[in-house]
Amino acid sequence: CFCKTLGAGVTCLVASPAERERGGSSKLVEAMERGVRVVSEAWLLDSIEKQEAQPLEAYDIVTDLAVDGKGIPWDKQVPEEHAIESLSAELKLYGKRGVYKDTRLQEQGGQIFEEDGILYNCVFSLCDQGGAINEYCIMQLVKVPDSNLHLYYKKGRVGDDPNAEERLEEWKDVDGAVKEFVRLFEEVTGNEFEPWEREKKFQKKPLKFYPIDIDDGVDVRCGGLGLRQLGVAAAHCKLEPMVANFMKVLCGQEIYKYALMEMDLDAPDLPMGMLSNVHLKRCEEVLQEFIEKVKSMKESGPKAEAVWSDFSQRWFTLMHSSRPFIFRDYQELADHAAASFECVRDIVVASHMIGHMGDDTLDDPLSDRYKKIGCSISPLDKDSEDYKMILNYVEKTYEPVKLADIEYGISVENIFNVETKEGPSFDEVKKLPNKRLLWCGTRSSNLLRHLHKGFLPASCSLPVPGYMFGKGIVCSDAAAEAARYGFTAVDRPEGFLVLAVFSQGEEIVELKNPPEDTKPLEEKKVCVKGLGRKKPDESEYIDWKDDIKVPCGSLIPSEHQDSPLEYNEYTVYDPRQVSMRFLVGVKFEEKDTVMDAQD
Repeated sequence: CFCKTLGAGVTCLVASPAERERGGSSKLVEAMERGVRVVSEAWLLDSIEKQEAQPLEAYDIVTDLAVDGKGIPWDKQVPEEHAIESLSAELKLYGKRGVYKDTRLQEQGGQIFEEDGILYNCVFSLCDQGGAINEYCIMQLVKVPDSNLHLYYKKGRVGDDPNAEERLEEWKDVDGAVKEFVRLFEEVTGNEFEPWEREKKFQKKPLKFYPIDIDDGVDVRCGGLGLRQLGVAAAHCKLEPMVANFMKVLCGQEIYKYALMEMDLDAPDLPMGMLSNVHLKRCEEVLQEFIEKVKSMKESGPKAEAVWSDFSQRWFTLMHSSRPFIFRDYQELADHAAASFECVRDIVVASHMIGHMGDDTLDDPLSDRYKKIGCSISPLDKDSEDYKMILNYVEKTYEPVKLADIEYGISVENIFNVETKEGPSFDEVKKLPNKRLLWCGTRSSNLLRHLHKGFLPASCSLPVPGYMFGKGIVCSDAAAEAARYGFTAVDRPEGFLVLAVFSQGEEIVELKNPPEDTKPLEEKKVCVKGLGRKKPDESEYIDWKDDIKVPCGSLIPSEHQDSPLEYNEYTVYDPRQVSMRFLVGVKFEEKDTVMDAQD
C-alpha cells in the first residue's frame, strides 16, 4: 500500500497488484471503513505521466472487487476478491439475540421474539457438493415496539444476496406467526422445532438443512473494537502502554476476521464466532468419528472416495464454509478441519470474554477485559538476562518461513512475562522433573483463550505433525516450528510465539513415526518426544533456573533424516505439566532483514 497515515487529509489509498493477491491489509480495510477510495497503482502512474491527478473512480479497486449486487457467490470468486469483500463486510447476525441486519428492524428497536424460554431465531446450513448446493438459511421472529410481530426468512449462498430467497412479513396474530415459524422450521429441516430448541434432538435428513446452534452473546467480529476505535481505547487505557497495545490487538476485530477469512469460515450472515458448546461438541464428535472410521477403513478407490466425500458434506454443513471442498488426505483434515475447529472454538471464548466494546471506548474497556482474562502480563526489560536469553533462543532455532518464492525472517518486537491463573503456575511446574523451556505455536486469534483458560490438548489424533501423537499439548525446541502457526500472511506480519515451561515427567518415549494407536500413550500420560530431521545442537544448551534447560542450540541435521517431522515435537497429555511463561511479539519480514529487538 502507498498512502499517508489515514486521516482527514487522505483522499485515496493506492494498492499494488500484490496487495490484491494477498487479500488486502489492515490499511486497506481501514480505508474502506473510513470511506477512503482505494485505487490501483495505475492511477498513480497515469497521474504522473499526464502530470495531473486522474479521476479516482476509474481506478477504484474496491468497487471492482466488492461484487455485492452482481450475484456472484464467494465460492465463485477468485480468492483475492473474496478476501477483500470478506474483510470489508459487516457481520449481519451477531448471536442468538441479534436481529439480522438486512431486516432493518433493529433500527426500529426490534428484538428477537422470546416465549416460554425459546428465542425464535434459527440459522441453518446445507452443503451437498454433488448437487452444487452450499446454502445458509435464516429464520427470525422480531418484535418491534408499538408494532406487530415480523417474520423474516432468507435462503441463499454467501455473497449472492440478489438471488437469495427472502421475505419479511408482518403478523398481527402472534400465535399465527409462531405456527408459521414452526412450519417453516419443519419444512426446511424435516424435524420438529420444540424437541430441537428444548433438548437439541435432531436427525439430519437428506437434502434438508441442519441447524447451526448459536449462543447468546456477541460475535467478536461485531463486539470487538473496530480499526477506528483502537487508538481511542488504547489512549484511555490505564494499563502499562505496551500491555495496553497488546490488549488492543486481542480485543480488536481484525485478528478474528482474518483468521475466519483464511479458513473460509467467514460468512457475514452467520455468527461463526458465537457457536454454542452443543454445536462445537457435535463438530468434534463428527471429526473424531470420521478419523476412527478412516483409520480402520479397508476399502479403497471409489468406495473410499465416497466415505471422504460424505464426511466433507457433513463437515461443511456443520462448519459452513464459503469455499467447501472434498477432503482427500490427513494433512487436509488437520489443516482445514481439526485446526479450523480449534480456532473457531477459541474465537468463541474470545467473543464471550470481549462482549460488546463498541460503545465504551472512553471507559477503559481494555483494562476491564484484562481483568476478565485473569492473568498477569508485564513487559520484560530489554536489558535483562531473560530478554537476551530469549533473543538468542529465537536467533538459534528460527528458520525463514517460505511463501511462494520469498523467504521471511523474523524480528523480535517485545517480550512479555506471563502468569496465568488457569492451569499450573510456574511455581508448581518448576517442582516437576525434566523441565525445558519450549516453543508453542498459536494464531493470534487463539491467544486470548490460552491466556484465560490455559492450554488445551489437540482435538484429535492424525498421522501428521501437530497431531501425530494424539490428544496432547504439543511444543517444540525450534522457534521455526512455532512460527508456522503464528505466520499467516505477508501483509499481516505481526504475531506471537509462546514460551512455556514444559515438564517431560519421569517417562519419556522417543518416536519418529506416528504410532498405530495413540490411546495407550494418552492413558499412561507419558511424554512423547517426536524426533525431527533437525535438532538444536546440545552443546549449546543452557541451564536457566530451577533446573530448567533451554535447548537454544543452532539447528543441525539429526540422525533421523527419514522422519516425517522437520523439528522435534514434545507431547504431554496432562495440562498440569505445562505452564505459559513468556509471550514473544514478533514481526515477519522479507529475508535479509537483520534480526534484532526493536528500539
